[in-house]
Amino acid sequence: MYEKRLSGVVIPTITPMHEDGSMDERSLAGFTEYLVQAGVDCLYPNGTNGESLLLSGEERETAAEIMVETVAKRIPVFIQCGSMTTAETISHVRHAVRIGADGVGVMSPAFFPMDEASLLGYYSAVVESVPPDYPVYIYNIPGCTTSDVKPELLGRLMEKYENVAGIKYSCPDLMRIEDYLLCSERIPDLLIGCDSLFLPCLMTGGVGTVTGPGAIFHERFNRLYRQYREGDMEGARRTQQQIVRTDRELAAVPGIPALKALLKLRGIIENDTCRGPLRKLTDGEYALLERVLEEYYKEEDING
Repeated sequence: MYEKRLSGVVIPTITPMHEDGSMDERSLAGFTEYLVQAGVDCLYPNGTNGESLLLSGEERETAAEIMVETVAKRIPVFIQCGSMTTAETISHVRHAVRIGADGVGVMSPAFFPMDEASLLGYYSAVVESVPPDYPVYIYNIPGCTTSDVKPELLGRLMEKYENVAGIKYSCPDLMRIEDYLLCSERIPDLLIGCDSLFLPCLMTGGVGTVTGPGAIFHERFNRLYRQYREGDMEGARRTQQQIVRTDRELAAVPGIPALKALLKLRGIIENDTCRGPLRKLTDGEYALLERVLEEYYKEEDING
């Protein structure tokens, strides 16, 4: 039904900024081109790692436009459109359709807990605002939104709307993954938002991972996905172990500032500034990132 889908190594892109906290459009275009050349499978702007809820609506739309234009249909671009209100979300979704994005992801509004009836109404309104063949992926990150899209709700949405293609799930729960895959007669595209479960997710029946660190360590993530598809399970397990080790080493460093710092260290963006209240890293945290990146270069035989 869909021309393009979310699958494989999907990068939820950061939003580069100048030192004063304004959006760096030139770096965003360069970062986008870098990811295309890196061979990742899909891009996912304006999600958690893109600091979307710290951006204005105009900034979010500008970021989406730059990325869609830069990619120029070489790989799929799915815009994360979830916002704090139904009206804002629908506005971003319709903008994604207008600019030619391949589809959208939609997270629940944050902070205010929503029950299943509220979530059903929210997602139904959003899905009904786009053409019936335009793919929509649910984005469930209950640790940030306070609301949980349970398998029963995903099943209801998939039965009601053929263009609800699947879900990105950002929790380390393999049992929930299995429940999602059984929630409807039409099997959802299931993507995990947890690097340590990339291979287990694929083996369970998922279709990929949405990984911020994949922007920096793309050689490793691309290799795991290739090994899995080629049936090299021993190689895939070794690569997954490398991903897990790096994931544990980075666990104590704030996520989005760490991603930007690593991208700067790798020479991909010019500045690692985040939008407040996110902070810059300490000298000790920077030293840790430098060590992790140097170890990665050696293991992957990259001249950093």
